[in-house]
Amino acid sequence: RELYACTMREVTAENGVNEECASSMAVAIVNANEEKMYDALSRCVSADELAVNTKTRLVDPATQSRSAEAIETRLELEAMGVLQAAAAIAYSLEQELNDPTVQAVQRALSSGAL
Repeated sequence: RELYACTMREVTAENGVNEECASSMAVAIVNANEEKMYDALSRCVSADELAVNTKTRLVDPATQSRSAEAIETRLELEAMGVLQAAAAIAYSLEQELNDPTVQAVQRALSSGAL
């Protein structure tokens, strides 16, 4: 819940949406495969798959409530396009890191050749 809330704070200003904001938190959670977290939150809210190794877990209403809040914030971020933009930025950064030209320039800069 706090990861999504922090992302929301990062992309919103006091007077509404900060349209010029590039959310580093959004990129970080997308890089960390936040869809797995979303799936876990969804299972928690729906109380699915609460049996682990044939041991059933008790349903905790407080955890379900916090998970529902996190999902609501995530859906807001998705509706705003924040997570989609973060995914595009993360992909671009990954491609850039794997680009041999970028790697050569980085090596040259770190060795002081340029």
